[in-house]
Amino acid sequence: MRYDVSGYKKIVVRPVAGSLGAEIDGVDLSAPVNDAVFGEIHRAFLNHHVLFFHDQKLTPDVMASFGERFGPLAEPIYLKPVEGHRFVHQLIREAEVPSNLRNVGDRWHSDFSPRECPTLGFMLHCLEAPEYGGDTMFTNLCLAYDCLSDGMKALCDRLIIIHSSAGMFGKSGGGGGDKKPVVPKGMESTFAIKDLSLASINQETEHPLVRIHPESNKRILYITGEYSVRVKDMTEAESRPLIDQLNNYVVRPEFTCRFRWKKGAVALLDNRCTQHYAINDYAGFRREMLRVEMDGDRPFGPAMPRKDPKAA
Repeated sequence: MRYDVSGYKKIVVRPVAGSLGAEIDGVDLSAPVNDAVFGEIHRAFLNHHVLFFHDQKLTPDVMASFGERFGPLAEPIYLKPVEGHRFVHQLIREAEVPSNLRNVGDRWHSDFSPRECPTLGFMLHCLEAPEYGGDTMFTNLCLAYDCLSDGMKALCDRLIIIHSSAGMFGKSGGGGGDKKPVVPKGMESTFAIKDLSLASINQETEHPLVRIHPESNKRILYITGEYSVRVKDMTEAESRPLIDQLNNYVVRPEFTCRFRWKKGAVALLDNRCTQHYAINDYAGFRREMLRVEMDGDRPFGPAMPRKDPKAA
């Protein structure tokens, strides 16, 4: 894919891969971002799905204010907020945590797809990075849909997927087997499990397998890792071959990009049309991030048309 970046006048956009991702230069996010600059950032966000900024120094207030320009901010139910900032959260992994313990986000997934209205996106700001390791990978679910055969597109267009957090965490939330614990060991200080009910873990939500992006109108192969537990009107055993095939398909290398974190880096992700993977290979190093999350809307697509709010 060849991107045309000649139309940007206020910022510099440098694609990092043919699939998705772009570095943005010429912007200091700690200072007020005027509407013309934000308009170009937003256009790059829709075109590249994940944006990377370097050498930023952001306060929690600045992160919240900038994130809110993309959509209303959300309060994750399992993360403790930074003191005095209800929408800003920390992600800290201490150096002494061994590599055989699960990391936050260490499998391919899209955040919070079991919600009726999944997250629009999120913003991460790196306060401390490993000397090496700890990269994050991203994949483009729009490109994955475009590359399907016509027959597979026709099949996916008519399917609805059941999403549940139990697919990732297990019904108890405590992990075990191939399930991940809601609170990773060594990261208890940043999690608020007491506020998370088992009902939310076991809740099931229907979303179309092919989702329409509400801003770009692109079709998205909305398969979300272990959160996608089965096809509607099928058993898990009947659904598993297709779900596994699609989850493996969307992370083919030609659909992905990889980002190496450095102190001061910022990543801005469109969660509606991507999956991501936080690589757990930095035992012995400390990593600290600030995170802001934006609320999204109800997914719609060929199998689940958009509801008209004016309808009776």
